[in-house]
Amino acid sequence: MRRSPPFNQMAQPGIVAIDVAILVGGDVAERAREVNLALASGRADALRFDDTHLPHLTLAQQFVERARLQELLAELDRIARHEQGLSLRIRGPVVDHGTVQLPVEPSPDLQRLHELVMDAIQPFESPEGGVEAFHAEGETIRPRDAEWVRNYRERAAYAHYRPHVTVGHGATAPPVTPAAFRADRLAVCHLGRFCSCRAVLRTWTLT
Repeated sequence: MRRSPPFNQMAQPGIVAIDVAILVGGDVAERAREVNLALASGRADALRFDDTHLPHLTLAQQFVERARLQELLAELDRIARHEQGLSLRIRGPVVDHGTVQLPVEPSPDLQRLHELVMDAIQPFESPEGGVEAFHAEGETIRPRDAEWVRNYRERAAYAHYRPHVTVGHGATAPPVTPAAFRADRLAVCHLGRFCSCRAVLRTWTLT
């Protein structure tokens, strides 16, 4: 397991909205970016992948206390030391209430990692998070973004976990051929608009 240098946390109070995720690379990332570009074309207000909007596979999203962020990163570091990269596979795109996703085929190892992260993050969660906990940087955070994170544990985790890579928004999506990929880059990211992975706080390479 290799990890990035420690995140130099700014001394500021409050809550931060985070995503513990697998950052998607290689051919699957390229396919995700192609679909994203097609969906965003001609729309001023759209999710656009770039250096600070990263294709990813969410393991957990939560509001956490900023003062305890380093403790959480240390706990995830202990998990990452014992985890190996996963061999996963995306399916063709689906549209879920206007959000276009590339579903990831269910995997016992992926489900186990998701539940392990959800269990680890629980002691650090805060019920107080809102739009101010997101990484805005010129973008308007939607109330529905905060609502999604606030209800993630009850609505999208454990038995409700449906792994996917979000690629944009629309009523339809261009076809994508199913493909395998190696999931070996674990990250903690500060969430932005559309619950996108914006600022990367820490990464680990699972070997």
